[in-house]
Amino acid sequence: MSRICLDVNYMNFKKMRLGRLICSFILLLSIFCFSNVLFAQNNPIASEQITNSNVVEEAKAVVALSDRDGDGLVDAVFENKDIKLIISSKTGGISFYYLKGEKYAENFYPPQIIELGYAIPNEYMKLFEFDNSDNTLSETNYNIEVESNSETEIIVKVTSNISTLVDENTPDSKSLSIVRRYILPASGYLLKIDNIVTNLKERLVVVGNDASGSFNICAGPGIFMDPFGPNTLVGLKNQGESEFFTRADSLNEKGKSAGVYTGVGIKDQYFCILMESDQPLSIASIASQTVSANANRRSMTTNIIKCVLPKFNIGAKETRNFSFNIYAGPIILEELSKINRRKVADFGWLNTKMLETLRYFYSLIPNYGVAIILLTLLVRLILYPLTLKQTKEMAKMQKLQPKMKEIQDKFRDDPQKMNEEVMKLYTKNKVNPLGGCLPLFLQLPIIMALFNTLRNAVELRKASFLWMSDLSKGDPYLILPIAIAALMYYQQGKAKIDPQQQQAMAFMPIMMLVFTFSLPSGLLVYWFASSVLGLLQQLQTNKLMASMKED
Repeated sequence: MSRICLDVNYMNFKKMRLGRLICSFILLLSIFCFSNVLFAQNNPIASEQITNSNVVEEAKAVVALSDRDGDGLVDAVFENKDIKLIISSKTGGISFYYLKGEKYAENFYPPQIIELGYAIPNEYMKLFEFDNSDNTLSETNYNIEVESNSETEIIVKVTSNISTLVDENTPDSKSLSIVRRYILPASGYLLKIDNIVTNLKERLVVVGNDASGSFNICAGPGIFMDPFGPNTLVGLKNQGESEFFTRADSLNEKGKSAGVYTGVGIKDQYFCILMESDQPLSIASIASQTVSANANRRSMTTNIIKCVLPKFNIGAKETRNFSFNIYAGPIILEELSKINRRKVADFGWLNTKMLETLRYFYSLIPNYGVAIILLTLLVRLILYPLTLKQTKEMAKMQKLQPKMKEIQDKFRDDPQKMNEEVMKLYTKNKVNPLGGCLPLFLQLPIIMALFNTLRNAVELRKASFLWMSDLSKGDPYLILPIAIAALMYYQQGKAKIDPQQQQAMAFMPIMMLVFTFSLPSGLLVYWFASSVLGLLQQLQTNKLMASMKED
């Protein structure tokens, strides 16, 4: 009876200690969150981010006509909640494209790489312009007018005096006129461009040829993209499907046949450009190396993506509309879902669920650092049953170590008999030899999904937390990498492992410091919070293994 009472009291004591550990972590989390809010109040930039996150800007579109480049011609400046662009009366195309918001302040067109001394050919710097393949359109000024102006949508119409395309049969005559309509909704990063082509002749006109097609629309290098980071080419297909390419020649080989793809795109870690047509077309990409004229002489790979319409016939006085949907902005799932291009993000189901959960926590507490900690706590709670099972199996294996050593010594010269006796020992004591590893393998997909989510989430770009002004970049003071390495060193001291193994793992904290110092701060916040929770679980593991050893 007294033994039962002692067992009950011991179990109650363990529950009290575990409860205290959980309460201590919640208290630390509360202090952590409060200190972040207090820090933000003393930090004008962070304070402004918290204030702005609670204010939903009214979605509307506005337009103004004025001379913005000093050439005496009227240009169109129009913007919505997320983007701002200028249509030039000199080219009829986009001369300026800007992503609004503090997180994207440096992402605009013309690209900054030009200011760094990189000479980009003029033919590569045409942003969504509608050209014919053999460049025979005449140069002329364009007339800009607002066709429709409402708070939900703006339509700007651009017409030329006579935009001409030379007919292959009568090269000296003016054959076609082109009118462009830019349609901008009240919010989002989608720009629709209608290219209205009219045959001025009283007879049928053949536009383009079989070799180079007819009209094309392209996007040059630098806009939004990291010019020195890796990027991926995207072939857009029907029904929201996408195909990804790392090399331009691979895309060109598959994309030369019209009808396979509906458009083309390019993306990097945080941003993408997508161009899609409602007409059958072929796609292409041009990649070239460019070196800066400045002292650093750093090489840069430029990628130009292009949609090419096939040769077509247009009847006498006939008008045809070639419409393109252009998405140029951050990789945000909600925005890509609006144009049925969610798969461009290529996050995967589990990563997407992680990101949605992170955004949910952000809606509760508008700070992504706190949201990462809450997400880490949730993942740890979900994985706790697997971790507990793993701990119990490891404790059982450790308990059988003396008997296993006896079997190994007894049947040292007969490996087959030794294995048979070891399996009998496992069966007799109901021990699964893979029980300690299997839960770990089940946890790996979740942990990797969380890792990839935090690494690729554009939401963390320029999001501040405590002393870190940008969770997508490294810790400026290396506080978290040092703290993570110190926690690992302390946790190794608390772990009940063989002294030889402990000596072999002594260098791991140093390796962890080297590995983490360049990681994004958002990942470090997750890693630190996970390490603290892991330490609490380690303490519980030690108590559980000690209890099983006494039993």
